[in-house]
Amino acid sequence: MAAPGVKTARPAHRCTECGYASAKWVGRCPECQAWGTIQEFGAPAAALRAVSAGPVSSPARPIAEVELAGARAVPTGIEEFDRVLGGGLVPGAVLLVAGEPGVGKSTLLLEVAHRVAERNGPALVVSGEESAGQVRLRAERIGALHERLYLAAETELSAVLSHIEQVNPTLLILDSVQTVRSPGDGTDGGATQVRAVASALTAVSKSRGMTTILVGHVTKDGAIAGPRTLEHLVDVVISFDGEQRAAALEGDRDAAARHRGRPPGDEQRRRVGHPDDPGVTDL
Repeated sequence: MAAPGVKTARPAHRCTECGYASAKWVGRCPECQAWGTIQEFGAPAAALRAVSAGPVSSPARPIAEVELAGARAVPTGIEEFDRVLGGGLVPGAVLLVAGEPGVGKSTLLLEVAHRVAERNGPALVVSGEESAGQVRLRAERIGALHERLYLAAETELSAVLSHIEQVNPTLLILDSVQTVRSPGDGTDGGATQVRAVASALTAVSKSRGMTTILVGHVTKDGAIAGPRTLEHLVDVVISFDGEQRAAALEGDRDAAARHRGRPPGDEQRRRVGHPDDPGVTDL
């Protein structure tokens, strides 16, 4: 019998993919929508503990005295891309770019990296889906070679972090977030692992003032693959559509939201730039 005032362990259920916790078993995880991943486990109830004041990263200041230099958008020179983002890339911001395979995400982002390398500083492209040679060929085809544009083919989070330390880029592009592994954080490409990778890179981006663009996969119905929390970790979510959508946008920009083909309620969101602002570009 448990001692008075001490809570005993009680059964609970947790999703092995995304970590969602529930008091009862369900067949499908409400968080990541995976089937058959809810398992029972026993864990003691968390005890309340006192938290004392600790060191701060920077002192609180009157809002009018906060500097804006690190929060202003930096143009890339790609007009439509900059317009959609409200003027360009914001230092420390994390963007999630999603779209169907072959729609042109990697090609456009390689050009973005090239423009940043030309104008602002080192850019690092990490590919987890193609070899370095394949990306180099694409860069040659679009004229995106530059001495400050760095390329690496990696699928381990630790290796990606090492490249960041070495290059110290102003822009990181990870293509794609689902292909990078974080040991001990669930299955490869699973919701838990995707969230862990995104969380780690978000923390690094904020601390270094480095803009990060994460490329994401989409499901058959057009929704962004991975845990829903991934979209809440980033500052901007951008959806790439193909030629049919682009034709609709060129004909009627005001009706863009009706032509993006996104599921109901799955609206583009952002903390920087203007929401629901489409852009059209040729690749």
